[in-house]
Amino acid sequence: MKIDISFITINYNSSEYTQKLIESIEEHTSVSYEIIIIDNDSREEEKTKIRKFTQNKKHIKLIENKSNCGFACGNMIGSEEALGKYLFFINNDTKLLNDTAKILKEFLESHTNAALATAKILDENNTFHSSYKLFPSITKELFGNSIARLFNHFPSNKKELTKATQVEVISGSCMFFKREIFQEIAGFDTHFFLYCEEEDISKRVWNAGYEVYFVPQASIYHKGGGSMQQNYNLLREYYISYQYLIKKHFNFFTQKILLLLLYIKLLRRSFKKKEYKKLLFDIDAKKSLQYYYKKD
Repeated sequence: MKIDISFITINYNSSEYTQKLIESIEEHTSVSYEIIIIDNDSREEEKTKIRKFTQNKKHIKLIENKSNCGFACGNMIGSEEALGKYLFFINNDTKLLNDTAKILKEFLESHTNAALATAKILDENNTFHSSYKLFPSITKELFGNSIARLFNHFPSNKKELTKATQVEVISGSCMFFKREIFQEIAGFDTHFFLYCEEEDISKRVWNAGYEVYFVPQASIYHKGGGSMQQNYNLLREYYISYQYLIKKHFNFFTQKILLLLLYIKLLRRSFKKKEYKKLLFDIDAKKSLQYYYKKD
């Protein structure tokens, strides 16, 4: 059977969210699809819940990792098992609000140079939540988004757009790809354990000569943080990923300026919050959470 869409999602100690996502996919999707769940070594009781929920569903593949390999790695494992013409990477703490996959599929089919798209993301108050943003730049870090947009054609993430629009970076919670282009650019960079994957892959889509779009006719709900609790380790992980992103995509001179601006920002914040003072020294250790989750 031909499959149009491969939904790929990661479960990590959050089976309740994963179940609700699956139910929303089953309710709202009218094109042929499969669902691939990558369990990133959840607690045994969480694994048991997701096994029971999926055991009689032939359209669902459950892949159980022996260690938590992170967001990028987990999604890459899922993509290797996928059969769909389109890959829909979606956070498990989201729910489809309409026939999202069909809308995004039809958009990419009608726009030959479009490779990656995202939907309108709503929060628990049914309020528009940012679905896209700008890539880091010296102008952005010094003067903010409003000034940075004067130097490119990308829209404000505070404005709720009503028609499909090119954007620079889309939300990692909802990424709809043409499979062949995802493979052409080698998919996600697994050096990112958590955070900044969407900046990296959106940038590489643009660099390869393709386009990235926000398509507001498609919509999802995103809870945010459903698979994790915010803590110091996650904050630290973000800045480790950010440094890697900067070093990967900018020349030596720009790298040094952006990293200097980063340290100045952390220094300012350290006067108000002590964890930022610790971060000034800790993020240089570059020991990602991937190190702590890795098993022999």
